[in-house]
Amino acid sequence: MNKSAWCFLALCAAGMVRAETGVMDGKIVIGQSIGLSGPVAGVAQDITSGLAAYVHHANKRGGIHGRTLVLKTLDDGFAPPRSGENAKALIDESFLLAATLGTPHSAELLKVSGAAGVPVLCPFTGAERLRAKHDPLLFHIRAGYRDEIAKIIEQLTTLGVKRIALFYQNDPFGEEGLIHLESILEKKSLKMAARASYERGSLDVSAAVKILSETDPQAIVMFAVSRVAGELVKRMQEAGRYPQFLTISLNSNDDFIKALGENKRGVGSSQVAPYPWNTAMPLVKEYQQAMRETGKTTFSYSSIEGYLCGKVIGEGLRRATRQPTRSRFVDALASMNRFDAGGYEISFSETNHIGSRHVDLTVIDANGKFLR
Repeated sequence: MNKSAWCFLALCAAGMVRAETGVMDGKIVIGQSIGLSGPVAGVAQDITSGLAAYVHHANKRGGIHGRTLVLKTLDDGFAPPRSGENAKALIDESFLLAATLGTPHSAELLKVSGAAGVPVLCPFTGAERLRAKHDPLLFHIRAGYRDEIAKIIEQLTTLGVKRIALFYQNDPFGEEGLIHLESILEKKSLKMAARASYERGSLDVSAAVKILSETDPQAIVMFAVSRVAGELVKRMQEAGRYPQFLTISLNSNDDFIKALGENKRGVGSSQVAPYPWNTAMPLVKEYQQAMRETGKTTFSYSSIEGYLCGKVIGEGLRRATRQPTRSRFVDALASMNRFDAGGYEISFSETNHIGSRHVDLTVIDANGKFLR
């Protein structure tokens, strides 16, 4: 056989074993688009630090099948169009996309990733619009907003609370909260005591305070962003009204604690991730150690959810064999029935890509700590 024939065969062989995009001999690239600047920068940075801590943890132990993990993060400024633009850049060099933040932002990213056949894991949103229809390439690790509201209402009604009001953002995000709360209350033969909204981007809660003060509910569910939810609590208490305030996991962060100021004690919140200070849980102990090794000494629900996202990615890659393809990776994730991430369980199947419906309830103490 002459030299040209040998070269042709070598090229064919190389093509046959060509690795998937984002998979090289020594590394696997994880792409992420998230708002590291803008109104949710603090939360986004927490999420990213948790995911980066897992990458450090895995690489310190030799990576996955000998390949190190590389996290490539682009800032979308919490602007949905930039999420889509970032996705276009990331899919050219990433094996998968993970840990985006926000519903419209995730939707824009999914438009790009879906067309390219790229798996997406752990969007940080509980919106039904991303869950109602099964997407074979999309995997969630958190409960939905409906699950969170159902847990809140179950707790309130168990305690005999029946006059329940809603404070919500006047947009599709807030309207989802309104729909879920009405539906859940109806199943318990209850009606909303009152509802009051505010405009997206505004801190003016005066109209809401008037409505809610006049109806005097026993509890107010706040389907609102942290600064506005904190403002409502403050203004209601200044008006001499002290209902039980509860919000969703979206606000389980320092931004919300700061927004509450001196009014934080007793405010409740639903949670969809493990309690990040419970070191009796192996996952939490591992997470805290990895965070410290990457220079982070503050723990949060957002960062442990980011870490858990990394754990799920790592397990999927282990199951996808030494020559992972996106197809094998998706199949591997779908095989993760009752995966023990260290005392915390994630379950997927071919028809179910919502890995957890865990919801816990916490209350904030006078020092700004979340207590179970």
